[in-house]
This record gives sequence, C-alpha cells and structure tokens, in this order.
Amino acid sequence: MITETKEFCSKKLGPLAKQLDEESRFPRELLAEMGMTGFFGVNYPIEYGGGGYDALTAYKVIEEISKVSAGVALTVHVHWMVVDIIMKFGTESQKQKYLPALLKGEKIGAFCVSEVQAGSDAAAITATATKTDSGWLLKGAKWFCTNGGLADIYLIGLKSDLEAGAKGISMFIIEKGAPGFEIGEPQGKMGCRSSETTGLNFAECAVGQEALVGKVNEGFKVAMFALTAGRLGMAAMGLGIAEAALEKAAKYANQRKAFGKPLITMYAIQEMIADMYVKVEASRALVYNAAIKRNSGQDYSLEGSIAKLMVAETVNETCHKALQIFGGHGYMKYNDIERYARDGRLLDIGVGASEVLKMVTGGMVGKLLGSEN
Repeated sequence: MITETKEFCSKKLGPLAKQLDEESRFPRELLAEMGMTGFFGVNYPIEYGGGGYDALTAYKVIEEISKVSAGVALTVHVHWMVVDIIMKFGTESQKQKYLPALLKGEKIGAFCVSEVQAGSDAAAITATATKTDSGWLLKGAKWFCTNGGLADIYLIGLKSDLEAGAKGISMFIIEKGAPGFEIGEPQGKMGCRSSETTGLNFAECAVGQEALVGKVNEGFKVAMFALTAGRLGMAAMGLGIAEAALEKAAKYANQRKAFGKPLITMYAIQEMIADMYVKVEASRALVYNAAIKRNSGQDYSLEGSIAKLMVAETVNETCHKALQIFGGHGYMKYNDIERYARDGRLLDIGVGASEVLKMVTGGMVGKLLGSEN
C-alpha cells in the first residue's frame, strides 16, 4: 500500500499540488483513482469493502500524501473519522448502508461539531436537534466543516438537550441534498487549501430516527472517539510536512553556495539540520507508537495527544528553519517551503488546540503518575 501511495503522489498528486493550493480546491478529478487505490478504506474490514491493512500502514499513507499535499491528506483522514464513528457506534443497518460506498471512495464523509462560537468548547454549541413523532428536526448553523461541499455523508453534532452541556449532544448522519440542509461556500484558509472547508446551515431539516448515531445525548462521547483518531491523523499529516521540509532544506543546503562554499559546510546550517532531524525522528516514533497501540485495540487517546503535541512543535520549527535555510527564496510563493509553513500551522489548532491538549494530557498523566505507589 505504501508503494502505491508513493507512486500516486509522485505521478498524479505531486504535479498538481501547487496549483491546488493556489486555486483552493480539492482534486476531484483524482477521486476515482484515489478510491481504486484504496485510500478511503485502508485499515477497515474487508467485509465492508475496506483494505484490511493495519493502522500503522494507514497513518503511513497519510504521512506520504502529506509530503506533497497536506490538504488532500486532511481530506482523507477526516473521512476516516466518519468511518470510525459508523464502525463503532452505527447500527448494522447504518453500516450496510454507508460503509461500502465510503470505504471505496464512492462517497466522501465530513465531520463537524464546531460552530462560530464553539470550537474547543464543544458544550457551547447551540444548533439543535428536536425530537418529533417521525424523527428529528435540525436547526442552526455549523462552522469549520472539513470536507464540506465535497462530502456526500455528514456526521454532525447537535444539541438535543440545551440545558445539559456536553451531556446534551447527539450525533446525526445527514446526506447531501436533504431538504433544509444547506452547505455554504468554501472558506478561504491560510493553509491546507486543497481541503474544502465550509459552513453548514440547517433550516428546519427533518430527518428520520435512523439518522441518529449512537444513543441520544451521548454524541460528545461519539465525537471524542472520532477526535482521538483525528488527532493521530493530524500528527501523521504534520510528520509528512516536516519530513518534506527537512528533505528540501537538506538538498538546498548542499546545492546552494555562499561565501564560496556550500551552505551545509557552515555550522549554523548544520545545527539547524540536526535539530530538525532529531525532532522529526522523535515525532515519527510517537506517531508510529500511537498507531500501533490503536491497532492493538487499546485506548490510544493519550498517545495520540502526545504525538500531536510533539508534531505540532516539530512541524512549525522544521518549516521555520527550512525557510530560514532557503532565505528569501523560502519566502516566495514559487517555493514549496512557503506552502509547508502555512500548512503546518494548522497542527497547533485543528482537531484539538495544543493548549487544550496540554491541559488534557497534563490531567491524564498527573492522574496516572499520581496514583502509582
């Protein structure tokens, strides 16, 4: 699977990457081939149409795609978040209805809990789901929907009990084209511009009881399950960006001469390359460890958070130093380093801001170590 991924990235996605960033678009013309290559169902059961690979292979796929287009990698691993939810919490009927098409890439998934005023604080969402005799009536607006517009299947968190905070959220499957469900225009972003992000609006959107995923008022638990995977996906994505930046910086340092000798012979440059390499290797170990733990079926929420925290630091530092090695050329739009720096900035924000993850990680580790004799 990794060999196929590298070939696809080299021959098909790589040549388009700069154009996709400039045009802020996902390469829809490559969707069919991405589906046939197996990107959308890498580590999911063969019985539903998945590839049957392990989790480590899956996140290596994200790593490889991210080396050429972080936005496309983001599209794929957020799609996996939708699959994860249906696999874990969906009824057998929901699995049979949605998984085959999702795993083959015939339909794309989108995930959204956030609203304009509610990002890390999911309990603050105000879009509602009201129980009716025939199902649910959905009202309100969502924001930062990754894969919005591109997707066919949407997993949305809505307030089913306004007074219960995080314990009053339920998760729903909504299909594109449902009456009262409107998808906004793509939002302009700093980076990962080949991933489509939109707002969503529910104008009295009526759905049946079968749209509910999991139990009523337990949507926060469903969302957190998906976000655990999303954080590992983000970490793998950041790792790929950092690797690409390091590789280009090292090659440039060997080729570019200043003061009569290659940049790589200068101690300041050697120090930067060394710092970048150490951080990338440490990040790789954390990402792979979390993927292996996921594959074992164990809770990997702590490992995934740690990996994302480390990678967020690594990718931003690596891109900064790579840009510094390139000098003025690194600051220009014609250079991939400029794009990597913008793409990597999302790691501190998306699928759990670093500040929130430090709070969560600190609490978990404090409890874990504090309880030991």
